[in-house]
Amino acid sequence: MADVTGALHHDFGGKTYTLRLTLGGISKLQGKYGNDLGGLLDGGIEGVPPFGMMIDIIAAALEKGERISADDAADLADDMLTADRSIMEKVMKAAFPDQVGNAQAPKAKT
Repeated sequence: MADVTGALHHDFGGKTYTLRLTLGGISKLQGKYGNDLGGLLDGGIEGVPPFGMMIDIIAAALEKGERISADDAADLADDMLTADRSIMEKVMKAAFPDQVGNAQAPKAKT
């Protein structure tokens, strides 16, 4: 579930973690992977993004959301992604809720 702050609340290992991919986190990732994060932000990646980049993105979101060290965040991100790669899409949708394709489905008319 995402909230208005762009946070994703994710259950893993019997605990709920908060992941927040903010502009600060994205700017650090841009320094490593380029302004479009290797094609991720502009839709230039077909298929699965590089796993190293996925781990770094989830780690950045964990560092901010859980206020944990980079090493602990990277280790936890690896475990989370190994268990469920869909967390990557969920974090991106929480960070960019207004992007095309990220809107909530319309409610049925009653």
